[in-house]
Amino acid sequence: MTGSDERAIGRLEGKIDLMLAEQAAAARSRKQTYEKLETLGRKIDATDAKVEAIDTRLEKVEEPVAEFSRWRERGVGAIMLISFVAASIGGLLVTFGKRVWGIWAGP
Repeated sequence: MTGSDERAIGRLEGKIDLMLAEQAAAARSRKQTYEKLETLGRKIDATDAKVEAIDTRLEKVEEPVAEFSRWRERGVGAIMLISFVAASIGGLLVTFGKRVWGIWAGP
């Protein structure tokens, strides 16, 4: 073998070593990526479990809240009715107050 052949073989060996180093770095990078994906997958699973638990709790709370809202609306309606009746009585007293007072107090 001549000197130029040995140099060519040396350059090839250097290139092969560089390619092997790049492959090892890529393998480490892929490993880190897969580990991050696995961690992210676990976090997503935990979040899904929390969302399901919250949905279950919300379903339990929705019915009492709806019932409370219905009772509140009924209460507002009752207060409006009482206010209307009181206003009507007040209006009648103002309109017929002197006559009622005259009848009640006597001549």
